[in-house]
Amino acid sequence: RHLVVSERIEPGETLLDEQPLLVAPHWECGQLKCAQCMQESYIICRRCQVYPLCMDCSEHDAFECDFFANGAGSRIAKDLLVKNYGICALLKLLLLLEDPARRAHCQPLVDRPIELSHYRDKHGMWQEHEEQVVQPLLASGLIEALAEQQLTSDILHAHCLRIDSHAFEVTARDGDTLKGVYVCGASLPHHCVPNTVVALDEQFNMKLYAAVPLESGTIVHTSYTNPLMGTSQRQHQLRLTRHMDCACSRCADPSELGTHMSSMKCKDCADGYAVCELAASGDWRCTNTSCGAVMPASDVHELLSEVGTALVDAKGELEAYEALLTQHKPLFHPNHFLLLDIKQNIASILRAATLMNSLNEPCKQLLQRRVELCADLLPVCRAVVPGISKLYAIALFEYLVAFVELSELQFAEADINKKEYAALLTRARAVAKEALDLLQFEPENSAEGFLGERIGMELERIESDLLKYGK
Repeated sequence: RHLVVSERIEPGETLLDEQPLLVAPHWECGQLKCAQCMQESYIICRRCQVYPLCMDCSEHDAFECDFFANGAGSRIAKDLLVKNYGICALLKLLLLLEDPARRAHCQPLVDRPIELSHYRDKHGMWQEHEEQVVQPLLASGLIEALAEQQLTSDILHAHCLRIDSHAFEVTARDGDTLKGVYVCGASLPHHCVPNTVVALDEQFNMKLYAAVPLESGTIVHTSYTNPLMGTSQRQHQLRLTRHMDCACSRCADPSELGTHMSSMKCKDCADGYAVCELAASGDWRCTNTSCGAVMPASDVHELLSEVGTALVDAKGELEAYEALLTQHKPLFHPNHFLLLDIKQNIASILRAATLMNSLNEPCKQLLQRRVELCADLLPVCRAVVPGISKLYAIALFEYLVAFVELSELQFAEADINKKEYAALLTRARAVAKEALDLLQFEPENSAEGFLGERIGMELERIESDLLKYGK
């Protein structure tokens, strides 16, 4: 279950290269995807008449196509995927197991034991698999066509769980998210502060590299949660998707590495914050030694649920997010994950508003607000993912773009002089170089690789302006 470092490994050194066993849409996906490139599809393969294709792809996996065109699956209804697209991921795995040339690649995955009693008859994951995948497959006649696999309802459920527990979210060329199954890369133990970075290129190939120096004897960790979630939320996600509780250094620290991403403003004292005593009662207790007031976990979770619902109801409306931020700022620590979520939403809306206004009349007020919001995220992103961090690099980029746009506008409108503008550009150059340094190990044909190119172009523009206006 573990990879252990045998000799010192430097940041950026590759630990693992792996191709996905399969890439498929999420179980709940209703939009057909091309079986070859995974982009939106509106036509069906003429040969097998089962798998969807796009206008640019004329063929797909030969074994899958032959299975339904001439093989054991030729008697299966041709609208199998059109009516039950949720089965796509499991169907891919079953046909890989059916293919003698590729069966061995799947064996490490299917040999992983699954304790179905942990999931059986529960709401959520089990019910989703039962309704969207298992029952449609049992009713399709496919089980009889794959007779040698001796498939039962329990075996199908176990395969679904293996797929989910070995999947990373990957992004198709059209921007839609998919699940990529990685037998090795997704088997590493979890830590909420990972010591590795997962990089995925356009073909969904994985590269795992060191985020920090790894000394001999160090266990290699990855992360299966969103680092911008609070501890309770990360724990919930891990229980749901991996049936595990995390006891890492971040989860064990009530202050979450000093970020206070789950801390509440104490109601009983002016300057205290209450942290979650997850290892004890689960309640929130004020850290001010002269106070020590307790906030019941039930009250906190009720408030979190209320704010979470309000976030969904905001539906991209700037005024709604700003009102939420004003209303709840007095209740949470400034770094609380929900406040950060609200700020991210506001910053995204302001980015779009800035682009719309750029050809007309750029608004310094909007840009200033965006710079402030992006700046609020930087120290948190740096703390929760130390070392080489894509999260921090992306946060730096968002800050850089807003900062440069604001500086250019201030200079153009004579709010600052040439010397002040040069000082701001020097600061922007440092930010761009730091972001580029964090992305230097990403594959060129990945989203982060393309982002690195964009930052490089921005850096060239900054350097050019510095030559004009100062060193």
